Amino acid sequence: MEGPPRIAIIRPSSIPDREQYEKGLAVLRENQISFKSFVDFEESPPSQKAFLLYEILTCGQFSHLWAVRGGAGAMLLLPFLEEFMEPKASKYLSLPQLIGFSDITALHLFFWTKFQKIGIHAPMIVNLPDLEKGCLRELLKILTRETKRITLTGRPYQQGSAQGFLVGGNLSLLASLCGTPYFPKRDSLVLFLEDVGERPYKLERALLQVLWSLPATSLRGIVFGSLGEVSAEEILTTLASLIPKDIPIAFDFPFGHQPMNYPLLIGAPCKLEVSKERAKLFIELEFSQSLSKVF
Repeated sequence: MEGPPRIAIIRPSSIPDREQYEKGLAVLRENQISFKSFVDFEESPPSQKAFLLYEILTCGQFSHLWAVRGGAGAMLLLPFLEEFMEPKASKYLSLPQLIGFSDITALHLFFWTKFQKIGIHAPMIVNLPDLEKGCLRELLKILTRETKRITLTGRPYQQGSAQGFLVGGNLSLLASLCGTPYFPKRDSLVLFLEDVGERPYKLERALLQVLWSLPATSLRGIVFGSLGEVSAEEILTTLASLIPKDIPIAFDFPFGHQPMNYPLLIGAPCKLEVSKERAKLFIELEFSQSLSKVF
């Protein structure tokens, strides 16, 4: 969909705080981003939320769907969306891009595994007032197509270089999708992970569940953003004997549940380069499903 972004604000998860919601909308207005809100403040069953989401997705009026917040509930919509959306990917090639992270990981992976639709892993509407200004600028550049590549820097854990399709999101949510049709099992994957409010042993279990659910040869690299108060380096060190030895791994990238939450593109081609001194992640905004056409 060409032209300026046309945003539909949706609520697939928990009910937002009204004050934070209004502040988030003010940020959009300040940046002259057009939007229409479909947010309600009364709880409704997953089937009803899924049907509204389907109607918004397929009406042809919007370029992006922006989640108002995460929390809980998005995963419950998946079987209903499966029912509403015919299994013909060609019909949905022009779907709006989804924006959100955390619990919204479930919807991102649904659209990518079913229709190869690339999503924007980025703050929700209620997060915008507290978002670091540089992150907001980069997100707006993506929405207006003023940039062609995202480059993020982190800390090295295991050296190497890899190319692949960037997939992942919230680690606990991703682990919950293991064994379902919505878990990504494509070749050449670079896994990115974030989480908050979880104990280290739970994150260790979730990480192993994800790693052991992937096909043995599909994983090309791993990137960690923020895990809240838990150290990704300590998690990796604890699980060192169980972590793949032949792929690049890096941590402390600026994304996750924090004000420094830079946008990523779920399903987009990427390159991960990890040296002794630093780690860099390059994400292409070229929406090709062939790595050879990008790198």
